[in-house]
This record gives sequence, structure tokens and C-alpha cells, in this order.
Amino acid sequence: MEAKTYCACTMAEALADVKRDLGRDAVILHTRSFRKGGWLGLGGRPMWEVIASSQVNVPQRLPSGRYVPMPKESAASIAQAPAAAQPLGQAISRTMAELHGMVAALLTRSVPVAIAQRPLSALAVAGGEAPEALAAWRTHLLRRDVAEETVTELLGEVAREMPASDLCRPVVVRERLVTAVASRLPAADVSVPQATGRPRVMVLVGPTGVGKTTTIAKLAARFRLAERRRVGLVTIDTYRIAAVDQLKTYAQILEVPLRTVLRPGELAEALAQMAGLDVVLIDTAGRSPADAPRLGQMKAFLDAAHADEVHLVVSATAGRACAARVVESFAVLAANRWILSKLDEVESFGAALSVAGAIKMPMSFVTTGQEVPDDIAPANPRKLAELIVGEAVAYGG
Repeated sequence: MEAKTYCACTMAEALADVKRDLGRDAVILHTRSFRKGGWLGLGGRPMWEVIASSQVNVPQRLPSGRYVPMPKESAASIAQAPAAAQPLGQAISRTMAELHGMVAALLTRSVPVAIAQRPLSALAVAGGEAPEALAAWRTHLLRRDVAEETVTELLGEVAREMPASDLCRPVVVRERLVTAVASRLPAADVSVPQATGRPRVMVLVGPTGVGKTTTIAKLAARFRLAERRRVGLVTIDTYRIAAVDQLKTYAQILEVPLRTVLRPGELAEALAQMAGLDVVLIDTAGRSPADAPRLGQMKAFLDAAHADEVHLVVSATAGRACAARVVESFAVLAANRWILSKLDEVESFGAALSVAGAIKMPMSFVTTGQEVPDDIAPANPRKLAELIVGEAVAYGG
């Protein structure tokens, strides 16, 4: 028996390759899905592997219960076979029908019925209804937790800007969608200028539990080890003893100075002592978006810091409404860029697009785990968009 392996972006494409190479009577021996490539251990392009052969005979059960090889025949030949073979053909037909029903149920189970059955005219594309070819993409993006309003905008943009002949080409549509999503994820310049006579002061602010202290440590390691910059650390998070101890441990490992300050005046003094460094990273205490008085107190520290960059750290697990509240509440701190944290904790990457849609600032970094210094990278709109869009979806699939 000679088995051949076929790989493609979709199962349909892999099966088409099998049929083209081995003919309609080829037998599928094994299938599996896997991911190729990726970013920081996430995503990667989904691929399908199919192992098939044209030299395998389908077994037939005899009345005695023994199996003997059944000669390879086409569907037409089975229909004309003796009566003993006809029950097998009928059983295969019933099994195929059951499989089709199971697949259909699985395809609709993960999307609410009200959404999955909504007519494509709901896309309200300018100049008429969106082409039916985009219906599968609509369902796919909704399953990936992209907000319905955003899905409508994205597919409307694709329908208006692409020729109708391309709308049934999954790879082409996916590329256009990735471009459209990437345009909604502007990235900030994270390069640190060469010595200018004063350090680049970067402050991280945000709600409790979004990973600010760990992110500070990752950034310190990045600048110190990868970019060979002189780095200093300052913390004003004196409310959590564990956070101070954690940052102190990282400072000792990286051999960088750490200052703990209690008042805005002490912050100005600490920064003056670090005037000869390239970068100073300031960790702050997490604050509830509803805690206006303490946010006001934090503003006094930031005024004393004269920071070049104020990064608002927002968890990817936050919804669009939650992210909008965070942005509104922390506006007093005048953040000018943001960090998407905990991307590894979301079930579907489409949620990140909803968070980004609520934040009108460029994204600086993305974190994908607790490992220091590995699980952080500069924001890359293209790679993040590929994670959000996912694999190509065949027309009608």
C-alpha cells in the first residue's frame, strides 16, 4: 500500500488535491489539523494534513462475521453489484448523511442562532446587499468574538473595494480582511532615542490585575539585555509589599537601580539621581476606574515625573465597554499609548479588536504570558490582525 500526504490551508483544498492526484476512488487514511508559524507562541496559520491512498480496499462484512477485501469500485459499480453488496452501499449513504448532519450542527452550535441565521443583508453595504460569498466570513468572524458592528464594517469595506470575482477566493478575501483589521490597530514607535542628556521616562498605569509590574520587568530586561541601554526602575506602588519585593528581585537580577518613593517630591529627586541613564521605567499602583480621588493623587506623581511616555495597560480579557470605561477614567493621567496585556488568556483573539476599538491611542507592546523577558513584543498590527482573522474560509463553508 502506497500512502501519500497532502497539506493545504483548508480541508476542502487538501481533499481536492487528493482527488486530482489519486482520483475519485481514493481512500482517506488519516487527517489532522495543525498550525504553521505563529507569533510569541500564539496563532500561526491553520493547516490540514490528509494521508490517502488509491491502493486500499474497503472491507466487506460477510454473514459469518468474517471480513474479506472488497474490490475497489466506483459508486456506479456498487449500485449494480449483487444484492449482498447493496446493504453496504446503503449503510455508507446513511453514515454520510449522519456525518453531514453532525457537521452542520457543529458549525452552528458556537454562534447564537439569532446571529447565525441573520440574513446577509444586515451588513447594509452601501449600494446594496453584501454578496452571498461573504456570508461564511460573517459567521467565521462572529465566532472569533469580533463585535457584530465591526464585522459589518469590515465586510462592507471588503465588498465595496474588491471586484466581485475575488469575493469567492478565500485567500484573497482573507488578505484584504487582515489589511482592514491591521488598519484599526495603529502601532506606536517604541524605539528609545540615543542619549539626549536626560533619560527617557516611561510610566505604566492601569487598573488592578492587568500585569503592570511584570510588564515593567519585561521592558527593563528588553532595554537592558537586548538593547544594551542603561536602565533605572522607580516604583510608587507602595500599597502592595509583594509588588515592591517582586520588582526589587528583578532589579537585582538585571543589576539596575531601583528607587521606591512615597511622595511626588521624592519622585523628582529619584529621577534627578538617574539623570545619567537612558531609560527610567516607573511602576504605579493599580487603581479602580471608579476611584477618582486616588487617580487624582497619581496625577500629582505624573506631573512630577514629566514623563515622555504614559502607557495605559489594558487586559485583552476586558470587553469593549470595560475598556472604554478604563480609558475615560484614566484620561486624567494623559496616557499617550497603550499596552495590550494577557493576550494568552483570551479564548478568541477577536476580543482584542474590540478593546482596541475603544482606545484611541497607538499600541506600544503586547504581552502573552508571565515569562520574563520572553512574553512581550512591540505591537505588530499585521501579526495581530492575522491572529484575529484566523484561517481562510471557503465560500459557503
